[in-house]
Amino acid sequence: MKEAQKVIGGLLAATAIGVAIGLLLAPASGKNTRKRIVDGSLKAKDDFMSSVESSIDALRRQLNSKIDQLAKGGKDVVNHASEKVKMKDM
Repeated sequence: MKEAQKVIGGLLAATAIGVAIGLLLAPASGKNTRKRIVDGSLKAKDDFMSSVESSIDALRRQLNSKIDQLAKGGKDVVNHASEKVKMKDM
């Protein structure tokens, strides 16, 4: 999970830096610059949310896989115990 946080943080920082550099180097009027800042911020937010959603989906898949493994292991233990009890009764 910390790995995903690092990736998301790096992506967000790189996007913000890229937008800032682009705005500083490109000559434009104040109105255009403000619009570009807003548009860039909205795109960065959308990219960030997409990354977060992807990370959450990946974590959800991993969690479901672990739950399935634990459930299967529990069933195996119960079946093994049942067989031992049946063997004792004979």
